Amino acid sequence: MERPLALVCLVASLVLACSAAVPPAEPAVTGPKVLLLDRAALADARAAAAAGRADLAPAITALKKEADTLADATPPTVTDKTTPAPSGDVHDYVSLSIYWWPDPAKPDGLPYLQKDGQIDPESADLRKYDAGKLNRMVSAVESLGLAAYVTGDARYADATARWLRTWFLDPATRMNPSMRYAQIIPGRPEPRGTGIIDSRQFMRAVDASLLIAGTAAWSAADDAALRAWFGQLADWLTTSEQGKMEGGSKNNHGTWYDAQLADFALFAGRDAIVKAVYAKAGTRVTSQIAADGSQPLELARTRSYHYSAFNLLAFSILADLAPAAGADVWHGPVPGIRAAIDFLLPYVNGAKTWPYPDIDKVDYVSELAPILARATIAYPDAGYDAVLAKLTSAQGPLSALRVRVHAFASLGGTAVRPIELRPG
Repeated sequence: MERPLALVCLVASLVLACSAAVPPAEPAVTGPKVLLLDRAALADARAAAAAGRADLAPAITALKKEADTLADATPPTVTDKTTPAPSGDVHDYVSLSIYWWPDPAKPDGLPYLQKDGQIDPESADLRKYDAGKLNRMVSAVESLGLAAYVTGDARYADATARWLRTWFLDPATRMNPSMRYAQIIPGRPEPRGTGIIDSRQFMRAVDASLLIAGTAAWSAADDAALRAWFGQLADWLTTSEQGKMEGGSKNNHGTWYDAQLADFALFAGRDAIVKAVYAKAGTRVTSQIAADGSQPLELARTRSYHYSAFNLLAFSILADLAPAAGADVWHGPVPGIRAAIDFLLPYVNGAKTWPYPDIDKVDYVSELAPILARATIAYPDAGYDAVLAKLTSAQGPLSALRVRVHAFASLGGTAVRPIELRPG
């Protein structure tokens, strides 16, 4: 499920500008108190919009055009599906594990069989599953929240709040704060932790709410209720059987578990959880990144470059949140994140051919740009800025803005686009 590249870049731009968390001891940074977007870059974009600066005018125009479409759209919700979760509760999030397919040798197709790297189109069925709607929601609130902050237009803030309330807060439509039925496999009912990777997308909703904090659209009660929701999710992630399974994963699933748990716990004020995440961060790095910077568990996949970059993005996000916990993951164990980036870079310009299994044609902009946008700040001497500039040189202005502010279009999932929620 791919996003339009322009959206990838805008989000990456926004993510780039807002990704680094600021240690309490350092001087305050202007801009919204987001967790993963780049505060300074966002503040600059807002100033540019107010001044009518020519350098960002095309990107801001494109952002407003996108937000105009979303502002009048109907927000999706987990309750708008014809098949409830196995629990019978329509408020429970349900998704299909994307690499599992019906068994052609069985009349009912059960139990499903795995085809690693090959996405079962059934997983995108909005009548039965919620993953497509989740991706639609987080993409929309991210774009609307960015437009609200950058332009100051109350209509975008109102729309952001409406989408957030629909998914998280309104009693009739809210999602239960649990991922118990994420990435289920038909015919295989045993508990699994892997579906928790779906909820990494909620980090974008957290920052969207922080972009409209203090506006008339988002009250103190709204803010408190959303923080409470994420506190409940953080508690579930740390106490449930599925959460414990995912937290113990050795590959990208474990890294993304840590990254999202740190984000949600910081937002919800669960300080003990945050400290626990970073107490094991060094081990997470050394157990997955080899001496040459490779990530052996990701290289074993059928989409080896994608998963190597995907895991590295999770490490980058974990590293950007670390200062809030008094930790430093960017400059932690060696070999570490920098070695892993350097392992992937030689293949970007075609100077070397990727020698590992990969059924995909690699899109280096979507895979590496969001990582390099963050790493350029962490490692100013590495020359990553030049590679990033080359990667994004042919992209549109909105994509460039997203990269600059570290927006999350490249986190995976569906693009911002109209979807049809069909009845029956």
